[in-house]
Amino acid sequence: MIRKISEDFNSKRKTVIILSVSSDIGKDLGKRFLRDGINLIGTYRKFGQMDDLDKNAKCRLLKCDISQKKSVNNFLQQFKKLNLKWDILLSCVGDLLPLNSFFECNFESWNASMQVNSIDQLRVVHGLYPFRNTEGAKVVFFAGGGVNNTVVDASAYTAAKIMLIKMCEFLDTENKDVSFFSIGPGFLKTKIHKQVYQGKNVSRKKIIETENYLKTKKGIKMAYLYESLKWLCQQPKEAVGGRNFSLKGDPFKGKKRNLLVQELVKDQNMYKLRRYKNDFLV
Repeated sequence: MIRKISEDFNSKRKTVIILSVSSDIGKDLGKRFLRDGINLIGTYRKFGQMDDLDKNAKCRLLKCDISQKKSVNNFLQQFKKLNLKWDILLSCVGDLLPLNSFFECNFESWNASMQVNSIDQLRVVHGLYPFRNTEGAKVVFFAGGGVNNTVVDASAYTAAKIMLIKMCEFLDTENKDVSFFSIGPGFLKTKIHKQVYQGKNVSRKKIIETENYLKTKKGIKMAYLYESLKWLCQQPKEAVGGRNFSLKGDPFKGKKRNLLVQELVKDQNMYKLRRYKNDFLV
């Protein structure tokens, strides 16, 4: 059900869709987009606390459980009725569980995590694709961790995110009017980390590691995430398309980011999944 109708919501502004706007990251980014005068379509699975997003005239909150085909189809029908073209499609969907080694996982739980962290998100992107703004639309996934190392006891979450990273490359190659890329956000202090305490038989090491992160003052700030995301969305397709960016490791501040764009355009393999040391003895 569309929660709110207002004449203030119109097609003259840019439109951003945030899948899982009910997540901590989704809510924060949603509020920032709204402050910048952008239309926001946000999906939620359970309505919960929306920090007054539901009261904003430039916002629509639509129910969508991406793991349920019927729910996805209902959402797509509701979006179609809005008669809008989206400019940015951002997925904030993520489920850390199960947090166990592969052979200690219930396989169905492991498989469900793989689905929701990758394929289910792609189903929604597939359905929304016809409603894109064909002049420079962007599709952005969050896909951090595991690209250069192994995240212990998180194989479902990590492998699913790596799939999204590779799918960005496929989709970006196949579609000339849309840029697809992913962002590794680094460690953000959000409620998703509470899943460490909700999982069954989570190792003490994983719990201590999470607690240490939550206690530290280090980590990525939401404001930096938003400014970096906006900057990336302003870049040409040849610089961002098919790439996996890292908020922790990449230069998104100052003059270095202009050099980054130049290097990305020059090297089409940069920031993409590739075998390490491909040039050994060449």
